[in-house]
Amino acid sequence: MKTKNFTAWGIQLDKEHGLAGRYWWFEKMASNLPPHLEGCKSALFTTRKIARDNLKYVKSPIWPKAKVVKVSVTLEWE
Repeated sequence: MKTKNFTAWGIQLDKEHGLAGRYWWFEKMASNLPPHLEGCKSALFTTRKIARDNLKYVKSPIWPKAKVVKVSVTLEWE
């Protein structure tokens, strides 16, 4: 089994709901993902700054405790 590990940044909604999903409406527009990018169910960002810039689109009365978190990603394949 081959593996690849990398770090990314996500937005945790709260402890029960986990990370904001890949189809979250950042900047008030739906993301249109091409089929080859739909494998990841969570919205992940390459830098903490980009995640923090997008936190304002998630933080609301519904998700007042939303915060940026460091995420460890492991890909495995044969």
